[in-house]
Order: sequence, then C-alpha cells, then structure tokens
Amino acid sequence: MKFISVISLTFSATLAFAEIGLREYTNDFKIGLALNSTFWEGVEGYTEAARNIFNMGVAENGCKLSHIQAEKGVYDFSQCDSHLAKAIENNMDFRGHCLIWHNYQPEWFVNLKGDDLRNAIVEHITTVLNHYRGKIDTWDVVNEAVDNDSTGENGGWEMRKSFLYNEVPDFVDLAFKTAREVDPNVKLYYNDYNNEGSPEKMGKSIAVYNFVKDMVERGVPIDGVGIQYHIKTSSYPAYEDVMDFMAKYAQLGLEVQITEMDVRCDNNTKEEFEKQAELYGVALRACLDSPNCNAFLIWGLADNLSWKVGSYPDILDDDLKPKHAYYTLLNILKEYNYTQELDNGNETDVDIEVDVGSDVVEIETDSDSE
Repeated sequence: MKFISVISLTFSATLAFAEIGLREYTNDFKIGLALNSTFWEGVEGYTEAARNIFNMGVAENGCKLSHIQAEKGVYDFSQCDSHLAKAIENNMDFRGHCLIWHNYQPEWFVNLKGDDLRNAIVEHITTVLNHYRGKIDTWDVVNEAVDNDSTGENGGWEMRKSFLYNEVPDFVDLAFKTAREVDPNVKLYYNDYNNEGSPEKMGKSIAVYNFVKDMVERGVPIDGVGIQYHIKTSSYPAYEDVMDFMAKYAQLGLEVQITEMDVRCDNNTKEEFEKQAELYGVALRACLDSPNCNAFLIWGLADNLSWKVGSYPDILDDDLKPKHAYYTLLNILKEYNYTQELDNGNETDVDIEVDVGSDVVEIETDSDSE
C-alpha cells in the first residue's frame, strides 16, 4: 500500500528549462524534434531549448534528396551532416528523413523517365545509406506514397499518382529492397500523414495499414511505420483509435513512431490551447501505452518557427516559453516514469503533476514498491 496525498496548485509556467526538460523523464523512450539549421544561430535560445527538452532529432529538410542531390550525381551531405553533428553534440539520437519522396524535388529528378528514374532511386539510396552507415540507425525510406483520398475499402488502397508511381509503379518495393541490401542493420520506415485514425480521414488510415500489411505479406523488408499525426483542435482521433492502429502494426511485427506531431489551433485563446494540450496528451499516452511505439517527435519547436505559422501548432510560444501542451507532456512523462519505477521494484520519491483544466494536481509519493 502506498500513501498518497493530493493538493491543488495553481498552474504555473515559470520554471526554467534546465529544471523541466522533457528528456529528463524519458528513460529509454525517445522524445524528439524536427531540427532546422537556419534557426541554430539565427534564433536566440533555439539550440539551448532543443538541447534541454529533447533527446532525439530529425532534419526538417536537410537530409532530403532535394538537399543532398540538388544536381544529378553531385552529392552534398553538408546540410544532413550538420544536423547529425548538432544532434550528437547535444546528446540526441537522430533519425533519417527521408530517402524517397514525390514532393519538393529537383527538376532533374522529376523529369526522369522509366529506367532512368529507377536507376536514380537505387543510386541515391545506395549512396546516402553508405555515407551514413553506422551513423543513422533509422530512415524513412519512402514518404507519403498512399493517395490521401484512399478509402481502404475491401482491404485495398490507392497509390498517389505521382511521377514516381507513374514512371516506376513498384518504386516503394524497389526503395525498401535497395535499402535493406545496402545496410542490413538500419531500421526501415514507411512514413505518412492522416494515418493516425482521425474520423475525417479514417479511410486513409485504413488504406495505409492495408498497404503496409501487403508489403509485410509479400516479404518486402520494413521495420516500422511513421505516423505523422498532423491534426487540428477541430479534427482529431480518439485515444482508442490511435491505440487500435498501433496494435494492428504490432500484430504485423512492426514498430511505430509518431514522427511529425503538431496540433493546429483556430484561435489564440486559452480554450484552444487547453484543447491542444489535451490532444498532445492523447497522442503521447497512446504511444507510451503501445509496446511497439518507441518515439514521439514534434514537427517544430515554437509557434513562430513552425511550417504552419499562424496556427499556433507547437508546444512553445513565440518567445520559446512553454505552453499548456508542454506541461501536459511533462506531467505524463513524469507519471509514466514513476509507474515504471514501481514496476521495476525500485524505491522512489517523486512528485507527479497532472493537469486538470487550468490547475495542476500534485501527487506527493513516498513509496516502497511491493
């Protein structure tokens, strides 16, 4: 039996990051950020905040084909190398994003036809994975290949009619098989959006699962699925639906990671930010409650540095100060860290803060595990 006393406290956002970094309560779990090199020197406090809060990084753009091979056959790894070096410098793990994508590609790549495009896909994957062999252990091999209007009916899916699919219909198989041949040890992920189980895009979520299931059944090498999880306060999945899809992937023997989390708001109001915090919490809890989910990454550090500026999507405000969502994530990580300590049979003295509306309930626990 544990003695628990509960007292109500007023919600406060005054603690320094050095005291409350999310990474301090993660154990082996990865809590990550999409890094953008243009902010390292140009935005005061950016690097310090990223270092103090997160234990994993991913390049927002620097490791994509458009940055590495802007000119055919001319490889420039400087941007991706810089992101990786910054992550290592700040004691962060690093995941690769992404090898093959239909969007924002150089003209030379988009204009290739047939076997020329097939050969370019193989050459790019081979060169990049050889360069990062032993340095990056997880890559999004293919990004967003399933059509967003797929219904998932009858166990099927629709492929996005991109130049990749039109010229090389089996480009996904080609990409994954090439990646496995080049580096047998790297984790290979398929990454997509609208696959978290939101009601408005449930068909896309089902279609992505069907697509990946087919890959597994045909023996295409794949280790995990990236769930981008870009949502709005007006359109979002239920915890049970997120858990269901994660469990389905677990049954296929696959890992999952939430790879690009953000929650867009319609207005800059207290009510919106409270809803935003709730939805961030749902996503993190679902990941922590799913044995095959091992990472939770946010696509942007602060509202004014986001790819969706104007919708207040991130966990820090324009001044790099924590929003309500930040403390919700912190409190959940504290709670799960405490639970894990008890499960491991360790004695522990911890304080857990759990958000309730605009208040925080603090649970003071002096316990010995039984």
